[in-house]
Amino acid sequence: MIQEFLIATDTEDALRLKRNKAKSVWYAGGTEINRLNSGVEAKIAISLAKLDLNTITDEGSTIRIGSMVTFQQLIESDLVPQWLKDAALTCGSFTRRNMATIGGNLSLMSDHSYLCAALLASRCRLLTANLTEGGAYSEDNIPIREYHTYHQQFSGTLLLAVSLSKDVRFVASKRYATSVQNRSAVHVGFGATLNSEQVIDHVRVFAAVHGSGVQRLSDVENAIENGELTSRSDVQLAVQHAVKAIDDSVGSAEYKRYIASEGIGQLFADFLKGGAK
Repeated sequence: MIQEFLIATDTEDALRLKRNKAKSVWYAGGTEINRLNSGVEAKIAISLAKLDLNTITDEGSTIRIGSMVTFQQLIESDLVPQWLKDAALTCGSFTRRNMATIGGNLSLMSDHSYLCAALLASRCRLLTANLTEGGAYSEDNIPIREYHTYHQQFSGTLLLAVSLSKDVRFVASKRYATSVQNRSAVHVGFGATLNSEQVIDHVRVFAAVHGSGVQRLSDVENAIENGELTSRSDVQLAVQHAVKAIDDSVGSAEYKRYIASEGIGQLFADFLKGGAK
């Protein structure tokens, strides 16, 4: 339960407050911190409202999306690609979309995330800020796959922005839940490109599975790139074997594997029809 609310004056101040205050968290939209039965345990909230991280800008070859940009801003921006707008729209509450931020949703890397599967499939990059052990301020530009793979090691790292390449790439995601207000059982993302010889490459396949985390299906990716999986049914079968799932209140492990395979299979079929989105 939050007992103290602090406001960071700049990025470096936010990092120092986080480092020096035990049981503290950064406060963006507050949708997870204030949620009933939230998994976030903290006594101190550090607001990022004054850090000017709420803009979307065209930077030539990339689109920079500040980490405090809300879901609704994503949906309303002319700069944001449709696949990311579609992911943001899977959050059915207009009120929540006006509060929830891209950075907050991504930083949790949770199995009920609205955006993680799509962003991971996009091969976007993340602009981050950190303090060295000696206290020196530094910024970095990292691939999102690195943030996913070593997520625990980034607990003290502040997300500044998401950088989306304008290169032609198919990216899409699908969310499965009993209603738009309920947590998803599975949320899948698929991304790929066709090179100059019309060969599929840079494949990314992710599944956020309730109770089992956000999973990268590397074997499926490699098999698609190597030409071993060429049809929707091939991909569905491979995904069913690759996805990790457990029985819980949302559904059985078998059900989750099935809908994950159906979702990724459909996205793969959509890619084959168009090649880019």
